[in-house]
Order: sequence, then C-alpha cells, then structure tokens
Amino acid sequence: MKTNDGDTHDDDVADVDGVDAVAAALAARYAAAVAAIAAAEAHAMAVLAETQTVGLERMAEIPRTAGREVDLPLRALAAELGAHARQPDRSVQRRMDDAHTVVTRFAATWEALAAGRVSVGHVRAIVEHGVKLTDPDIRAAFEGEALERAVSTTPGRLGAQLARLVEQVQPTTFAERHQAAREGRGVWVRDVADGMTELLLRGPAVPVHGIHALISQIAREVLNDGHTNTGAMDAADSRTMDQVRADVLTELVLTHRIDVESGEGLGDGHGGLASIRATVNVTVPALALAGVTEDPAELVGRTPIDLDTARLLAVTAPGWERVLADPITGGVLAVDRYTRTADLTRYLRVRDPHCRFPGCRMPTHRCDIDHGHDYALGGQTDHRNLAALCRRHHTVKGETPWRVRHHPGGVIEWTSPGGVSYTDTPPPVTVGFVPDLEDAPF
Repeated sequence: MKTNDGDTHDDDVADVDGVDAVAAALAARYAAAVAAIAAAEAHAMAVLAETQTVGLERMAEIPRTAGREVDLPLRALAAELGAHARQPDRSVQRRMDDAHTVVTRFAATWEALAAGRVSVGHVRAIVEHGVKLTDPDIRAAFEGEALERAVSTTPGRLGAQLARLVEQVQPTTFAERHQAAREGRGVWVRDVADGMTELLLRGPAVPVHGIHALISQIAREVLNDGHTNTGAMDAADSRTMDQVRADVLTELVLTHRIDVESGEGLGDGHGGLASIRATVNVTVPALALAGVTEDPAELVGRTPIDLDTARLLAVTAPGWERVLADPITGGVLAVDRYTRTADLTRYLRVRDPHCRFPGCRMPTHRCDIDHGHDYALGGQTDHRNLAALCRRHHTVKGETPWRVRHHPGGVIEWTSPGGVSYTDTPPPVTVGFVPDLEDAPF
C-alpha cells in the first residue's frame, strides 16, 4: 500500500507467497464472530428453556378446572422477558417452547451451538427433522450423525441430507406415514392486512412442486417477453417474479372450467402426476422400484416421495437412466442410458445435483459444466475434471485467486485466496427425477 510520500510499507502487503493474508485474517475474524454469536444464542436458549421449565412447573400446580387460564404462568413469564428485552411476548413464548425442545431433547446439538461449532440454522435443521423421531435412542443416534455432517456443510445443504437420513432410521416405513399424511391435504384461505388474502395448499410433494414449476415456467416466459397487456397499450412489465407467479396461478385457476357431470377438466385421477414428464434415475439394484423393498424415492434436492408416485412417474417417463451407486458411500460409480446421448452430461447431472461450490444449492440445470483444469491448458473433458458450477461461482473460480482441485469420487477441494482449503463431497444418490424431452427407448 502506498502512502502520500509514495513509499510502500511491508506491513501493508496483502499477498505473501501467493496467499492473501488480509483475506485470511478477515475470514478468521468473521468465523470467530460467528462462533461468538452462536455461543450467545445458546446462552439465550438456556435462559428461555429454564423459563419454560418454570412455567410448566407452575402450570402443573393449577387445577384442571381453570380451563383456558391454565397457561397463564407461561404467558406471564413470556411477558416479563419480552418487556425486559423489548421483544413481543408472543414471540418470546414461542422461543421458550422451541428452546425447551432443543435443550431437553437435543442436548448435544445445544452443546455444539454453545461451543460455536454449529449455527442456529444448523440447529433448526436438526430439530426440524429430529422431532419426527419419538424413540430417544434412535433420536440420539440421528443427532450424532447429523452433528458430524453439520460441522462441514451449510444449514441449507444439511436439511436436504437430514431429510434422507431421518427416513433411514424411522421405525415405520415412509409409505405408511405418507399414506396417513395424505389425509391432511387441503386448501385454506387466511385473510391478512390491507385487503390481501393468502391461499394455502397442502398436498403430496410432487404435484405441489409441479404446480410451482409450471407457474414459474410461465412467469419466466411472461417476463422474458418483456411486455404486459394493460388494456390500452403494451407497456414494459415491471412486476417481480413472485408477483407474476401469483398472477399466473390466479389466471389458471379462475379461467379453468370443470364439468362435474362429464368429468371434463378433472385431470388424470392421479393429482396431475401423469402430466409431469421425468427421466427416472434408478439406483442399482432397483429393488424399491421393483417392489422388493419399501425405501422411499426422492424428489431430487427436495424431499422424499412415496413409491407409488415414483412408479407412476416411471411409467410415463420418456427416458430411463440407470445409476450405479457405491453400496457403502452412495457415491455415483457409473451412469448409462439405453439411448446413448450426452452420457457424460447425464453422469454429471446425477453426481452433481447442485453447484459444487461449498454451501451453494443452485440446481444443476441452472449451472455451467466447468473444467477444473482449463481445457485450453490441457484439461480433459472427463468426469474427473468436470463439475457443475453456477454462474456466480464459475466467475469466482475463473476471475479470482480461488483454486480448484479434483479428487477421486467426485470430491472437489477449493482453496481460498486466504490459503484455506474447503472440501465439497457429492451427496449420495437416490431415485430422482430430472426433466427430459426425448422419446422413451421402448
């Protein structure tokens, strides 16, 4: 760095032996600050959990004949804490209950938060999925595995992993629980402020995600067209993506007509599943698809789905891919297709369901396929040198001092300008679905 006198001072040099010392120091300070925040959050949780315990003890002393007033001790304590901390007492009471769950049922997770090893986001992900497990021993085993994964990934990626993990340790099958959960499907209306109302839909994951994908596709086409009909003239469309989605869904529902007597417009009888086209990636051996086991399938990167839905999609799929997975790690070993088209791209699409920069969850269909070692410099077009990168992280790799090194098994090592290494491992594969417009090979 040059001063007014034009001299450069050694203590201001950022790049020493190829390492950006300033970036490394800032990253270390930020990590320490985040750990301190986590410890403070854990301390607040401990206080809130203790408050909840006191409230529950006081509630137990109230005669059952008290009716609606039985939770007054909790309300009073929440009001006390809220007033002192200048926070809404309703929010405080919810946090008391949440904190009590963490401290009493996920003690190891709370301790990891207190030590700064995980963040509140990690805690939320672990609790969200772990509360489904009622057996304390099973829940403890799940928590231990979840914490091992949490220390090396982001909350967003952790949640997707735990959705699969919790299915592996559940005492009942996914099919049984899904069948019961389907009984709770429905549509609700909730009025909110300023003349607005929310329409809430709860249903099976595949058709609901299909609805969102459809209105998103139409909304993109509307925005890409760049104009909206205002009645008198065409004007530039200034709406946001969310606003267009809302308008598209409203138009689709209100302009669609159903003839109950003839059945016209009622759909396929499977909640619209037959209208969804997918390529089915079948983990080898495909025992679940064949009906031998009841392991759930997965809507890639989203949530487990029931096998009946997976089989129906398989029947209507325009193409099939077989994915050979390592029986221990779940890593992709090979991908083949009856019609040999873009095999390498298909392999990468299965191995890399999202951008391979640590923590990024951008879906692979919105990513570039990048050469780790530049093709112009001798890098091979091979799965050992290719990975999906979103445009943002593709640019970071190409235009900044971040470096990438590919290892066996699809493992990618990123080295920051500050000299710190981060390892990104591809997630294990499951039965999944990806868009395909080709004709089926049968």
